[in-house]
Amino acid sequence: MPTAPGDQSPSSNHHAHRHHWQLLAILVGIVLGVLVGVLYGRTLWLASGGPGERVAELERILAQKRQFAQAAEQPAERRRLQDQIDVVSRELARVKQLADDVQQRDLGTARLIATLIQFLGEVFLRILMLIVIPLVVTSMISGITSLGSLRSMGRVGVWTIGYYFATGAAAVTVGIVLVSIIRPGTGTDDTFAYLSETVVQRQQGTMIDTLLEVVRGAEGDPGGGMIPSNLFLAASETNVLALILFSIVFGIALTTLGERGRPAVAFFDAANEAVLKVVHWIIMLAPIGIFGLVAGKIISSGGGDAFWAEVTRLAWFVATVLLGLTIHLVVLSAVVALLGRRNPLTYLYALARALLTALSTSSSSATLPITMECVTEEKVSRRSAGFVLPLGATINMDGTALYEATAAIFIAQSAGIALGGPELVIIFLTATLAAVGAPGIPEAGLVTLLIVLSAVNLPAAGIGTLLAIDWFLDRCRTAVNVYGDAVGAAVIDRRLQRS
Repeated sequence: MPTAPGDQSPSSNHHAHRHHWQLLAILVGIVLGVLVGVLYGRTLWLASGGPGERVAELERILAQKRQFAQAAEQPAERRRLQDQIDVVSRELARVKQLADDVQQRDLGTARLIATLIQFLGEVFLRILMLIVIPLVVTSMISGITSLGSLRSMGRVGVWTIGYYFATGAAAVTVGIVLVSIIRPGTGTDDTFAYLSETVVQRQQGTMIDTLLEVVRGAEGDPGGGMIPSNLFLAASETNVLALILFSIVFGIALTTLGERGRPAVAFFDAANEAVLKVVHWIIMLAPIGIFGLVAGKIISSGGGDAFWAEVTRLAWFVATVLLGLTIHLVVLSAVVALLGRRNPLTYLYALARALLTALSTSSSSATLPITMECVTEEKVSRRSAGFVLPLGATINMDGTALYEATAAIFIAQSAGIALGGPELVIIFLTATLAAVGAPGIPEAGLVTLLIVLSAVNLPAAGIGTLLAIDWFLDRCRTAVNVYGDAVGAAVIDRRLQRS
């Protein structure tokens, strides 16, 4: 008997009930993780060798500051760096004394607890990453073969890429406007800024070099890039972009085989169903894993007080980025309402599990399994989700694009460099394009920011100012990235239904 309008089937009620309880459990995991990190984080940080790691970090900062001071040409800059050297030296002496005191204390129980918390988070993240490759391959091939003709595939591809660029450009625009109005870089303290080896190695590269590396991979890495020479090595390195390209080509090839290709199509359809069932089992572990990830990250940053000190030091920059991400979240909600014909509040709630997982893991790829389940439960077709979400998790980075533009202008403000209209246009273009190329590169956010900085001749050393708080903002922008992917799946699904 058909279900009456407004009624829900027993299966729908069951899914809704399960969704509510899973979401509540994840929220409990996050709250407990925050409480443990804030209340006991410092003790657990001391027990897990945090002071020793901080000593090594301060020694690197001190050595780099001395190097910069020797190379400084302006006397005022040399004096400024010398003042910073004195501050870092005092902090190094204080932390060394703290490390010596910790060695004399019995913190064996606290060390065991810290190890266990980090173990829970690491294992959950490994389980998520373990299922990513099977999920990408089976869902992409299943999604491609379900589209049918090459003409349909091309149309869907154009819609998807067009959506990615449009929303990415909107995010960059929001970031540029906000950072230009708020001006968070004025009077920034860069005493403990550090220019990492990755920045030193890559700051001489051009945007063309980086984009070519996205395609062919780094020299000497047969598993890197969009077109690796060894697909199995690419899979072992979780090179999702290469696997997406292969899956698209393989899926298209299957559609041209006609009757002979149907057994393979049926195999990948069944394999995709099995992988999604495994994803459902993984989600049951999410509250425990997310607790470990949240608590472990606060512990590794030195506890609640140390985290708050990082936030307050860059408070205006953090506020600018978070405001920009919030505004873009509203923009995406308007897009899903107007183009996807869905209630944005309902859709946002349905994706809550994926967004909270993104906040915990800071990885769109690791969150992909949960995102896939959330959107399919919200009646987005498997063919749309299977094509749009893996591709989006790899190249659609709205939150990252917003962050790159905001960070570049912040660094210019910190250095007292005025940017005119042409420079802002260049930042807009490079941030939009660099975010698309980011996932094929190790340490993607760092490298894409370097691309933007080099395009307008801004000092790469400014990145060091942001590194202390970047891990927190990375989680926030990842959640926006995931929501952008999910909105794209709803929009493309609506287009498929109308075509």
